[in-house]
Amino acid sequence: MEVKEWPIDKVKPYENNPRNNDDAVEATANSISEFGWQQPIVVDKNGVIIVGHTRFKAAKKLKLKQVPVTVAENLTDEQVKAYRLADNKTGELADWDVDMLDDELNDILNIDMEDFGFENVTDDFKNGLNGEQEHYSLADKYIVNPFTVLDARMGNWINRKRAWLALGIKSEEGRDSNLSGASEATSYQSGTNSHVAPATSIFDPVLCEIMYRWFNVDGGSIIDPFSGGSVRGIVAKYLGYDYHGNDLRKEQIDANVRNAHEVLGDEIPTWSAGDSTQISKLVSGQPFDMLFTCPPYADLEVYSDDEHDISNMNYDDFLKTYRTIISESVSLLKKNRFAVIVVGEARGKNGMYYGFVKDTVQAFQDAGMDLYNEFSYVTPNGTAGMRADRTFGSMRKAVKTHQNVLVFYKGDQQEIKSNYQHIEVANLNSDDNVDDV
Repeated sequence: MEVKEWPIDKVKPYENNPRNNDDAVEATANSISEFGWQQPIVVDKNGVIIVGHTRFKAAKKLKLKQVPVTVAENLTDEQVKAYRLADNKTGELADWDVDMLDDELNDILNIDMEDFGFENVTDDFKNGLNGEQEHYSLADKYIVNPFTVLDARMGNWINRKRAWLALGIKSEEGRDSNLSGASEATSYQSGTNSHVAPATSIFDPVLCEIMYRWFNVDGGSIIDPFSGGSVRGIVAKYLGYDYHGNDLRKEQIDANVRNAHEVLGDEIPTWSAGDSTQISKLVSGQPFDMLFTCPPYADLEVYSDDEHDISNMNYDDFLKTYRTIISESVSLLKKNRFAVIVVGEARGKNGMYYGFVKDTVQAFQDAGMDLYNEFSYVTPNGTAGMRADRTFGSMRKAVKTHQNVLVFYKGDQQEIKSNYQHIEVANLNSDDNVDDV
């Protein structure tokens, strides 16, 4: 077989090609971009395509000038027609060994196989194709689609949040309702809860649940060096995870404990009060399966006038102390485990962003962890529309309606598939509670 380079305009599609291949063109174009040309287009002696219509369309999509071809000069006209049909049909006759396919896909770490049409392929086969069973939904398995945008404005997210809050979670307790920087803090508060003190940010229990289920091992333990309100601890304990949170302010810890008893009864998370630069001593050095936290966003909200409270430090001192807390907390994390941190940018007095997200990534990398995933957590707009005209119209400052969720990993990537396997999430029941979660 001789492979030749032809100008793409010399290749002619077969007008009566009975196979509709439009859905496969993008995946094939991605394959050519990733792997190059490994299969030529087969044409007859007149340059009409016998095999390779999808590759031809993909080449057109990629705006290629030349394509590799091989001319089947030894086939009769009847054989050409038969070969064209046979090549299309034989691909349909093959089946997948689902377990082997899972193993192969799990070993491919640095190539996104969704580009080639492999999104949910194994689960689609397990659940039945062609309408034989209800089509498989990612959200059924993972709460929401595991994409890089987590949209808290969606109906299923809002309903799930309502169900969590119906338990009686009051994460805003223990904090002053008039925190410094409150006008900007509203851009990432819940915004839908009547009991929330004005301008006091609270943590989203659905985001909390998602991160625990995605990035913790079954029944694993969690360390949180900036425990703030009660929500992360309550959700953790409710789902069967051990949780140890630390906060500088004893009044915050006392409020967390009260709320946890209201929701959970006697079995509550563990909280400690103290300086998180000493967190190893506060938790007696025990190893944890996950680090999950949400630190102060520099001085966006100032929580106290304590000299050890990093929220009232200048940014240089804040960052130095923050890096120490991250390093100490990472040292408590077991090998082959994840750390998840929710962060957002904040502006200094000069009106410019500090670069807090970038500094957070550097802090974790210096502590021995690598950035593995990053998500944009999009929140309800709330009062953003009213504020945007003032801040953007006069100074071109966009109003933030998202936060950054950064996921770091410590250890050997190959161990992830062994330690983090099955995810099973029950649907909320019709009474909008989380009894079945």
